[in-house]
Amino acid sequence: MNEKDVRETMEQIHISEQMQEEIIMNILNQRKNGKNRTKDWKKMATVAAAFVLAVGVISFPIQAVVKNVVKARMESVSAEEMQDIRDTINQQGTVGDSFSREYFDTENERMKELWQSYERGMFPEKEICRVAHAEEVTEGALCYIDDSGVFHLPDREMTDEELLEIIDFQRKEGYAFELSPAAQEAKAEFLSEQERRRALVEAAGGISEEKAVEIATEQLKAELKDAAWGMMDDMDVFLEDISEVDFDHTSEVAYLVSFGNPDDKSTYSCMVDPVDGSILNAVAYIPAE
Repeated sequence: MNEKDVRETMEQIHISEQMQEEIIMNILNQRKNGKNRTKDWKKMATVAAAFVLAVGVISFPIQAVVKNVVKARMESVSAEEMQDIRDTINQQGTVGDSFSREYFDTENERMKELWQSYERGMFPEKEICRVAHAEEVTEGALCYIDDSGVFHLPDREMTDEELLEIIDFQRKEGYAFELSPAAQEAKAEFLSEQERRRALVEAAGGISEEKAVEIATEQLKAELKDAAWGMMDDMDVFLEDISEVDFDHTSEVAYLVSFGNPDDKSTYSCMVDPVDGSILNAVAYIPAE
């Protein structure tokens, strides 16, 4: 993601211009310094959690996106291939894949549609070509370079098959991460911390998780009207630490309820005070048409 992509994305998020600029610069600085950071799974889990759970910035549903037919496809991949993907990424020394060129505008448009088609079961006919080093790249061909984590894109417009091969490999990378020991450890730590935070809410005589979801759902429907209905089937909720935020609150934790529409990628997150049930913050992300 380059600066133009980051700024276009942030313009679609309903927060102040000052906060947008701070987030943009933070993302760009992380990307700039990415190759100086070690890409171990524990660090990736921590970085991902820190970004997704950032209070007052933007929160996307954190439940796994891989479902149904896609989940079945991921589960059909051999343990050897998944381990190979984990080993490859661990050896790259970077945080995240990159591309040899930016997508053409037409590729960007088709990619949005193909992600949706992929999630409904439209898969590539073959695996993406992988080479060990850049020197092995065949000019004019799409391939993934193992030692650098770079998708080498041909100079011409890519076909739907090639774009699906990229999507498929990225899905496998994400699934491989989910199965890694470090990710499982991070998940266990997260669940343990959630138990501790639930005890704080109970001790304060706070509202239940179910009540927080009810409050957030009503806020979602009131704010987004018809657009809310496509989000309500994809919901996630957890307790977030807000002890250091600068807005008024009655507890050191708050319920963060996140909704998402898998078809158009729109999301809505609502922060609910666990003691009095008030809305502390709400953020909507509606992709451009």
